[in-house]
Amino acid sequence: MVENEIIAEQLEGLLTPVITREENYDRQLGLRDRILNLPFMVAAILTLLWRDLAGVTELTRMLAR
Repeated sequence: MVENEIIAEQLEGLLTPVITREENYDRQLGLRDRILNLPFMVAAILTLLWRDLAGVTELTRMLAR
């Protein structure tokens, strides 16, 4: 499980700045905040595949935690 945690930290380190930049750019353009932006969706799909989750419902429960 340590390997999974290392990969999760690497993904978070890569995606967090991108998500923040995207949110700031959207605010500059005067766009509304989106519930699920593209970088978040990519991270969610990668998590779904990497952790071999049974489906979207289980992913939703995991993200809610």
